[in-house]
Amino acid sequence: MGGKRCKGTGHGHCTGEKLSKRKQRKIMRRIATVNPNGTVEFDMDKSTRFRDLFGPAVQDILEDDTIAGEEDVRRTIPALQIAILIVGTRGDVQPFVAIGKHLQEYGHRVRLATHKNFREFVLKAGLEFFPLGGDPKVLAGYMVKNKGFLPSGPSEIRTQRKQLKSIINSLLPACIESDEANIPFRAQAIIANPPCYGHAHVAEALKVPLHIFFTMPWTPTSEFPHPLARVHHSAANRLSYQVVDSLLWWGIRDIINDFRKKRLNLRPITYLSGIQTSASKIPTGYIWSPHLVPKPKDWGPLVDVVGFCFLDLSQDYKPPESLVSWLEAGPAPIYVGFGSLPVEDPERMTRIIIDALSRTSQRGIIFKGWGGIGALKEPPDTIYLLENCPHDWLFPRCAAVVHHGGAGTTAAGLRAACPTTVVPFFGDQPFWGEHVHLKGVGPAPIPVGQFSFDKLVNAINYMMDPEVKKRAVELARAMEHENGVIGAVNAFHKHLPKDMPRRAEPLPPKSSVTGFNRLFQCFGLDTC
Repeated sequence: MGGKRCKGTGHGHCTGEKLSKRKQRKIMRRIATVNPNGTVEFDMDKSTRFRDLFGPAVQDILEDDTIAGEEDVRRTIPALQIAILIVGTRGDVQPFVAIGKHLQEYGHRVRLATHKNFREFVLKAGLEFFPLGGDPKVLAGYMVKNKGFLPSGPSEIRTQRKQLKSIINSLLPACIESDEANIPFRAQAIIANPPCYGHAHVAEALKVPLHIFFTMPWTPTSEFPHPLARVHHSAANRLSYQVVDSLLWWGIRDIINDFRKKRLNLRPITYLSGIQTSASKIPTGYIWSPHLVPKPKDWGPLVDVVGFCFLDLSQDYKPPESLVSWLEAGPAPIYVGFGSLPVEDPERMTRIIIDALSRTSQRGIIFKGWGGIGALKEPPDTIYLLENCPHDWLFPRCAAVVHHGGAGTTAAGLRAACPTTVVPFFGDQPFWGEHVHLKGVGPAPIPVGQFSFDKLVNAINYMMDPEVKKRAVELARAMEHENGVIGAVNAFHKHLPKDMPRRAEPLPPKSSVTGFNRLFQCFGLDTC
């Protein structure tokens, strides 16, 4: 690789901030492609070109497998004001309601900031609520169409950027403004999930610790690729995280830097400087069972796999008499539902579900959700159309479950010892479908675009195999000894700074930065 050295960098080649915008785009287009299905594909043979963009950060991603020992967490933790910033659907919010309730038991004041759609859900759980921007229905529709966080075409860019701006600009108020009762609040620690995007910048401005929790892998590992990436060789697994991270950053850096300068009084971040490197220094907890996906050997002590986080909703649930009577009238049914995800052709999907259940002589519960499936005036006696019901009440009464593969729904099904078929729409859902299949507790996932009568019939027959049920029971028993909520709270406490201040820092004075050139205003590599 020839080329001139960059002055002052100490590296043989210029890193991204030293390259022209044209050269940056050219290198990225050669290496990575956003497929029509929303996944990222890149050429490992050309990966050495990444050093031109990232400098030493890529070397760390490729080679740093150091693992240090665990810290002793037995120390006094002061009562804190904690802001939990969560973007996503109800399935993304629910684990953090459980975590927030447990944090309150330690005397912390907990504010859960999320979309206004979930206000009553959060308040009913006894947590303080603050609205974030963004509409989860719009976000879900966008992600179903694009199969993830990245837009698959230029027409989707405006929708995504509008949602992101609304979310990012609401993060600082969520951490410093008074609650609905006008009681002052100032976050002394922040918990967030990655789709907030601006969480690390708010934590930097407020000078408070940040802890990231997520239901899908976001930390580089050589054991499996990023859920949004498609790689052709295991050697590319670890690098795939850098590729996805860089494409995401490419699309939002002008929004983030505008937010840093105008709202947080911080200097803008130069292109690709320290993105994965800084993230690697933030404590991160993954909300899944280590019996399903063990912690990778190359994740260090700042990363924890805490277990699935369950919120007990069944104790206060009063099922309708019609549901109870229907369940008692026959054998355990198969649950079919896709949560809050929109379905492209709900009538066709409903007919496939009913016909497949009939062919396999199974009763079925169809959850109508936001997607519009199950819109039948007179369903057959073997079908029950469900409006709403806690999974922890319903799934133990089911023989098997078919769903979109969200982490929370997957957890609830496995906990109830239900063989599981995942019909992934986007994001981490294919990841969970693959790991359910690897454990032998469900068939290979059926991507929603390939959903068909024959595939669903085969999936039902697979789940009804007694050996599959036996493996599901064994996995459920192993998970009985986990408590992800306690694990998450312990991890949060463990990684707090030892000299944790008892008062939050004020915002920094107005930055001296007076100018900023917006670099790119779009995700598309060819659409600027």
